[in-house]
Amino acid sequence: MKKYDVVSIGGATRDIIFYTDQGEVISTPQDLTRQKMISFEYGAKLISREVRFGTGGGGCNTAVCLSRLGLKTANFVAIGQDTEGERISATLKEEGVETKFIETKKEVGTGFSLLVIDEKSKEHVAFLYRGANDKLELKNDLEKVNTDWFYMSSLSGKNWPMISDKVIQRIKGDGCHLAWNPGETQLQAGMKAIKDLLAYTKVLILNKDESIELVLENKGKIKDIKKPEILLKEIQSWGPDIFVLTDGREGSYAYDGQKIYFSEILDTKVMDTTGAGDCFGSSFVAGLEMFKGDIDKSIKLGIYNTSSLVTKPGAQNGLLYKKDLKKYYKN
Repeated sequence: MKKYDVVSIGGATRDIIFYTDQGEVISTPQDLTRQKMISFEYGAKLISREVRFGTGGGGCNTAVCLSRLGLKTANFVAIGQDTEGERISATLKEEGVETKFIETKKEVGTGFSLLVIDEKSKEHVAFLYRGANDKLELKNDLEKVNTDWFYMSSLSGKNWPMISDKVIQRIKGDGCHLAWNPGETQLQAGMKAIKDLLAYTKVLILNKDESIELVLENKGKIKDIKKPEILLKEIQSWGPDIFVLTDGREGSYAYDGQKIYFSEILDTKVMDTTGAGDCFGSSFVAGLEMFKGDIDKSIKLGIYNTSSLVTKPGAQNGLLYKKDLKKYYKN
């Protein structure tokens, strides 16, 4: 049986990336769950000087990131029986990702996203068609997959609780680990729906806004809820061995129950932040594999790779290769 370092579970999309300078980023600090918004003039025709096409989705982004860093990687994603699905499969193969676990759905199309990039702030919003992603089932028996890690990103559709149960059963007593970067569907389901999976999670990855929303849902408003150290200690106490918190331009944190680790972002000219969360989370897990559990080196790898990613358009173009790490790590 072939051995993998990491098997990624998540979404697969074809992306259209639309850049425009006609939006405005509005700060809404009074809304704890939506502290910034991008707005456009009502009824306006928005012009873009550049449009790009690419492969995206959490399952694909993380698998490509891990593969480029030298890890043996496979992924479970669902695509439609269409040209866009064929392009996704071909891209993954070119990147060295094992594609035999991909599920092809005849009844729906491949997932699709329109990413609108605000050229001034370099931030984005995404308009999503889930398509085949809603039909992912993990048809192939996870018991037959030999891996050190499962990396599960955003899941959609009605099947995600079943997928979570399959992952739990696979991890029980087997010695493999779970890294989990839940999406909107899982977070909105609340603690009752995700608490069992948290108990089996080695690494949980959330951004600051997601963390605030989850704490508010579970405990209500607490003192100093916006402070990273409060969020880190509260959420790590719910089950994950390591909780990773990303805070955009303010840097990223990790907490293992004993020590808080922190790394600032690098001074980089940002072009596009699409896929930054997927990049950071999967790079952190790659670091744990590459550096034998060293959290400090792992969080820095997340920072280095994300800083490279955002200098180029799309969710994968700027991802580092293992050979590039000589620039950052002397040993």
